[in-house]
Amino acid sequence: MNWFERIIIFTIVGVLAGITAWMQSDLLEETTDQQQMATESHNPDYYIENFYAVGMDTDGNRQYVLEAERMVHFPDDDTALLDKPHVIQYEPERAPTHIYSETGWISANGDEVILTGNVRVIRGRDSTGSGGVTTTEKLNIVLKEPIS
Repeated sequence: MNWFERIIIFTIVGVLAGITAWMQSDLLEETTDQQQMATESHNPDYYIENFYAVGMDTDGNRQYVLEAERMVHFPDDDTALLDKPHVIQYEPERAPTHIYSETGWISANGDEVILTGNVRVIRGRDSTGSGGVTTTEKLNIVLKEPIS
């Protein structure tokens, strides 16, 4: 093999190595961009301190009050997280029911609230004298009128 053939072979090997390195770096950048988009997509767009919402029926009667120390909204799936939520549910001719927890989650359409962590349900005494306190770690509440 003469020196000219060796130069051609080394040039071809060098070009192939360069193309391989370029393709791998492009693939790595693409994966990093996709991972970054995935993690950025579930970032909150706003926070509300001392969150307060009231649900009313069509006759103007109060159905519930939902309050929390903080509400965090996520635009990618339109859900929200709650810190220290307190739900008060109202029913005709019954004492209000108070529900407390450490954290909560509101569904995208606003009709479902999931409370987690040291959930306490306190039912006020009604005309029959019944009431009491119930505790659990998780409670799913379907609201009569969605949060909007």
